[in-house]
Amino acid sequence: MPNEPVTLHAAGSLRRAFGELLPLFEQAHAVRVEALFGPAGLLRRRIEAGEGAQVFASANMEHPRRLFEAGRYGEPVCFARNEICALVRRDLAIGPAGLVDAMLDPELVLATSTPGADPSGDYAELVFARIDHLRPGAGAALAARARRLLGGGFTSEVPVGQAPSAWLIETGQADIVLGYRSGTLGLDAAGPCAVVTLPRDCAVTASYGLAVARTATRAGHDLAALLLSGEARDVLLRNGFMAPHDKKGER
Repeated sequence: MPNEPVTLHAAGSLRRAFGELLPLFEQAHAVRVEALFGPAGLLRRRIEAGEGAQVFASANMEHPRRLFEAGRYGEPVCFARNEICALVRRDLAIGPAGLVDAMLDPELVLATSTPGADPSGDYAELVFARIDHLRPGAGAALAARARRLLGGGFTSEVPVGQAPSAWLIETGQADIVLGYRSGTLGLDAAGPCAVVTLPRDCAVTASYGLAVARTATRAGHDLAALLLSGEARDVLLRNGFMAPHDKKGER
C-alpha cells in the first residue's frame, strides 16, 4: 500500500467492531490505517497536544465537540450508541430491582472506568447522579466508594482479548462493574459473570461521536464515510452497539 496511511484515534470499546471494518477500507482504497485505540478522553488530550489523527471516533460527543469548537475538526456526528449496564458476580443473584442496593453494599466492590480519562467513567458518574436524584445521598455515596479500576491510561493489565469488566470480576478485583453493554458480548451465559440492566430511572445510553480533522486527506474523509455507512452500522449492531437514532436514556 504505497499511499500515505490514514490515522485514526478511536475509543477502545470500538476495537472489535472497527477490526472488521478497517481491513475492508484498506483493501478497497489501497491505504493503510494507523489506528490507536484507547480511552477517548486521553486520546483527545493527545490530539490537543499535537498528534495528527485524521479521524476521531469517541465514546461520547463531548470530546470531538471540543475539537470542533477549537476549529481543528469538523462538527461531530453521532454514529452509534451503547447501553450502560452492570456486570456482576453471578453467584450474587442480583437483578435490576436489587442492583442499587447491591452497589451500596459495603461488603461488595463496585468498579468503574476513570472519569475524565474514559467516557465510560463519566457515564457511570451520570448513573450515580440519577440514583442520587431518586435516593438523595445514595448516588454521592456510590461516587465516593466506586473504584476507578479501568480506563486511566493506555497501559492495562487486562490480557489481550479479554473483556475488562469480566476480567475484574474473574480475578476477584470487583463484584460489580459498570460499563458498556457491547463489552459483555460473547461472555459465557453460564460463566461467573451476569449482565444486569440498570433500572429504568437511572439508565444511561452512551452516544458515540465521529469527527474528521480539517486537515484530513481525501482518504481520511473516505474512511469517515465508511465508518458512517450502513455497512458499518450493521457491523456495530452485530458487536453489541445500538443504532444512532435509539435515544433510550440518552446523555
